[in-house]
Amino acid sequence: MMKKFKKYVTAKKFVVDASGATLVEYGVALLVVIIVGATAISALGTAVGNEISSSAEAF
Repeated sequence: MMKKFKKYVTAKKFVVDASGATLVEYGVALLVVIIVGATAISALGTAVGNEISSSAEAF
């Protein structure tokens, strides 16, 4: 009987405690922001490089 009660209490702690889930959610959101930012910087850097090259060729 005591083993079942301990299992019940342990399971209830996992169901009630949601603080770990928020940390994971923040981590995923941060990862998405980093990936989007790196992609945007890469694309913008290529576009700027092409414009500088074409401007240099015009002179």
